Amino acid sequence: MHPWWGWFGKRAAALTVNSRKSLWQHYPGRVDILLYLLALLGLLVTAQCLPVLSIKKFVFWKSSYSLWSGTIGLFRDQYYGLGAILFTFSILFPFTKLVILLVLWCGQFTDRQRLKVFKWLEYLGRWSMMDVFVVAIIVVIAKSGGALQATPKIGIYFFTTAIILSLVLTMYIRQLARRISRKKTD
Repeated sequence: MHPWWGWFGKRAAALTVNSRKSLWQHYPGRVDILLYLLALLGLLVTAQCLPVLSIKKFVFWKSSYSLWSGTIGLFRDQYYGLGAILFTFSILFPFTKLVILLVLWCGQFTDRQRLKVFKWLEYLGRWSMMDVFVVAIIVVIAKSGGALQATPKIGIYFFTTAIILSLVLTMYIRQLARRISRKKTD
């Protein structure tokens, strides 16, 4: 074996070991990130349970839907595709995103692994506002017809706030991760 290979191998191994620190280890005083994640979790749970949309048909029938009740109702009425879409983008993905952010903050990853996950999260984050747009479209369609009235409820505002704050927190944590990788290259 050539003497240079041994030197490069040792350097590569040292870089790999040193770069496998969690973001929390790089920023030990940043307890605020964990508090933001917990607050977002509470906001998201609240948004899931509050009514998102109220539909009034003629004078006789009125119903309010939360994200959970809407998803369950779609499955109960055998609209499995729509139920799966609503479940995936309204319930599963936002909670999964918060768990992934927590794992990225506390877990030990290389910079490359961490930044790859952030790219994936930002790509999927573009789709997380789909529910808000669907509710807006339903309200607009209902307003144009005479027999049906749809009104957005407080839950949509909680959900929108939770999604926007999770996007901001994702960008912020990614910026902290980039700062670490820039320090290593300097």
